Amino acid sequence: MDKLVAFFKNVWFKRGVALLCWAYTGLMAWVAWLNFAFYFEYENPTSLFVLYLFANIAALGLMIYTRKQVITMVNCMVLPVIVFAIVLFGLGNWYLIIPPLCVIVAMFFINTANETLKTVMGTMYLLMYVIGIAAFVAIEMMMGKITFTDVDLAQRDTDYEVLSPSGEYRIVRYIGDPSADRQIAMYYVEYTGDDTGIPFGYCKKVFGCKHALSSKYTGKADDPIEWVVTEIDGEEAEMLSVEGSLRENPYFIEPVSETAESDDLQYVDPFGEETAETAASDETTASQTAEAAVSTAEAQ
Repeated sequence: MDKLVAFFKNVWFKRGVALLCWAYTGLMAWVAWLNFAFYFEYENPTSLFVLYLFANIAALGLMIYTRKQVITMVNCMVLPVIVFAIVLFGLGNWYLIIPPLCVIVAMFFINTANETLKTVMGTMYLLMYVIGIAAFVAIEMMMGKITFTDVDLAQRDTDYEVLSPSGEYRIVRYIGDPSADRQIAMYYVEYTGDDTGIPFGYCKKVFGCKHALSSKYTGKADDPIEWVVTEIDGEEAEMLSVEGSLRENPYFIEPVSETAESDDLQYVDPFGEETAETAASDETTASQTAEAAVSTAEAQ
């Protein structure tokens, strides 16, 4: 028994556990990224929450055990920033916010860092949370829903999803405010290769999705866009049929830079007549040629 107690009191073992606690910090950073760029679909939300809660309780216990280690002290100063990202990106998903928020508040007071440092950092973090959340809520009240992915995930139609024949892309629909005079349905194309699985659920990436169509929404039966397979240069290609007309997958459309646009401009009249720019250019060239001829004659 004495050997077991001595083992758990060993400073190197505690340092190893303190390093292990950084895995929790990485997990919280991953949760913040998922809240920012993905749409959650749950198979069993209760089981997922229990597992998430257990991970937070286990991390709290390990950090309390290593509270006197410098590695844990630094970890406790970094975690509030990451959890603030979870709060900001996942505002409203309280089951994802409350467990890590309780962990960072408890550990901020439990860890044995310098009291002056804790006072200064605590004041900064308190201002960050209060001012940040208050500003976020105020802006939403005045300007409407703030989104970081160009779409409002609350408007996503969970019953509508059209996969491409290859399964690499999907069309999803967002239904606008029903109280508006003319309700709009917005259709986006998403790449399925960046989706990620989580225990008891699935995360579909929406960050970087491409807009395909906006049209009047009349009901769930609306289906103005679909995938079609066509042959281009002897190769099969997946394209979109948008209200009867073919369009290329927006993921394959490359924006043209301003430099390329200016290089491609040709000042030629389609009827074969000179434009004002062409005439001016020819006049300048003729003038320069005449001056060169005069200079040559004078030299002779």
